Amino acid sequence: MNLDFIKLSPLGNTTVFLRGEAAREVRAALLSEAMDYDHLAAEQAGFLVAPHSEKALLRIEMSGGEFCGNATLSAAALAAAEGAVPPFFVECSGAAAPLRSEARYLGAGRWLARVEMPQAHEMRRRSLAGRSRGGLSRAGAATCVALPGICHLVVEAADLSAEEYDALLAYLMREVHADAYGVVPFERVGRERFRIRPYVAVPRAKSRVFERACGSGSLALALALGDAAEGTRIAVEQPGGTLFVERGTRLWLEGEVLISCRGTVELAGVAR
Repeated sequence: MNLDFIKLSPLGNTTVFLRGEAAREVRAALLSEAMDYDHLAAEQAGFLVAPHSEKALLRIEMSGGEFCGNATLSAAALAAAEGAVPPFFVECSGAAAPLRSEARYLGAGRWLARVEMPQAHEMRRRSLAGRSRGGLSRAGAATCVALPGICHLVVEAADLSAEEYDALLAYLMREVHADAYGVVPFERVGRERFRIRPYVAVPRAKSRVFERACGSGSLALALALGDAAEGTRIAVEQPGGTLFVERGTRLWLEGEVLISCRGTVELAGVAR
């Protein structure tokens, strides 16, 4: 099966959008195949489909049906590149309503995108004290932040080992049910500046990735910090660059997106 693709890079969190006719039941297999090294070598993927709302320009359905902040930033950049005049609306799986968006061209294929984030979330404080398995106790206190379709475990910790990441992920997956899961260890590096190294799993896509940037993880951090973040805007450093989250009557995510290439990919669409 040949499908059109667009590859984008929001701060190195390589994202592939597929366009074309494909039955819903085979989309997950197609997206998983598109992401692999032999094809488009991406950290995540979604289908471009017709929006549910008349006011939205396009809709992204992610591989696990989850909400994805960086995919929504990418959708905003793509809509602007295809002629949309800001402000406009895009949709992403997991989000109940269209999301107000804008993007401006920076040159060399790069766009600065800004998108309103879903307000719906639930937070629960967790204590990992005394849980020695896999070194969980070193992470101390944690906050589970459930966003539409994805749940992140936000912990104040630095330099976790791969074993500790997997232990925290296993703990999160035992505690909650979601379409996707993230582990977001953070450290404060300035008054309104934090650093994370996000780890995201999407069971339906059979993927576990140390993402170079994570929009929903950055949002989860801002929500978990609460009053510990003194201002309304925080900078979240991650391996691929810096995302910005604004809190207030609305939640906003902002970051750079590179639209790197377009073309056609040949996929078998067989589950792996």
